[in-house]
Amino acid sequence: MRFCGKTALITGASKGIGRATALRLAAEGGSVAVNGRDEAALAQVVRTIRETGGCAMAAPGDVTLAGDVARMTAAVLEQFGAIDILVNNAGGGSMARWLDDVDEAAWDRSIAANLKSAFLVTKAVVPHMKERRQGRIVMVASVAGRNMSRLSGPEYSAAKGGMLALMRHMAVELGPFGIAVNAVAPGPTLVERVARKWDLKGKEEQDRIVANIPLGRPAQPEEVAAAVLFLASSDASYITGACIDVNGGSFMM
Repeated sequence: MRFCGKTALITGASKGIGRATALRLAAEGGSVAVNGRDEAALAQVVRTIRETGGCAMAAPGDVTLAGDVARMTAAVLEQFGAIDILVNNAGGGSMARWLDDVDEAAWDRSIAANLKSAFLVTKAVVPHMKERRQGRIVMVASVAGRNMSRLSGPEYSAAKGGMLALMRHMAVELGPFGIAVNAVAPGPTLVERVARKWDLKGKEEQDRIVANIPLGRPAQPEEVAAAVLFLASSDASYITGACIDVNGGSFMM
């Protein structure tokens, strides 16, 4: 049980990669605070974890708002007493594909949902980790930030690239405090939002996308969660400033 005695805060955990990460981390002994805006969906995740003997709490809030982030962080610390692991998973892309599809409002939404949220939550949690001189932070970025997105637009690629730059900076800044900061960069992953986009593509375009993936298929959320858990665990104790590409070989660096 890699996470016995550890507490994790996972943003955007009501579904998709965040939910899969919360379920797996709790199954390995961790206490999990699940964040999101859909309180009914959060309650379902918490209930699922508790029904299987795990420990979880809902931490609702909009992580693009500093006030919500402050309240959420305080609630988690009051309930669990510590935050050992932060997974910045909140985000998402629009239905845009090209620059002409993106207006200023769509740009601002994507930067806020993906990059600003990671900044706000990291800034709120880091003082506690620095005081304890330990911690693990994992950014859930995207192949879009390493290369470009085949399903979303340039605003999403820019936001995810920003997350990777933030990760590298924080790895240098926080390393002396015993805090490791890393990232995963998933390729197309069949979470609910992406599955809807995938279905709209039609078979010809789906086949074209899959043809660029050596393993021949999109990822499942649990496969990305496995990489997140590795980086959050003591198995990755000497890894910081790194990005694990979970993309089936579609982008290699």
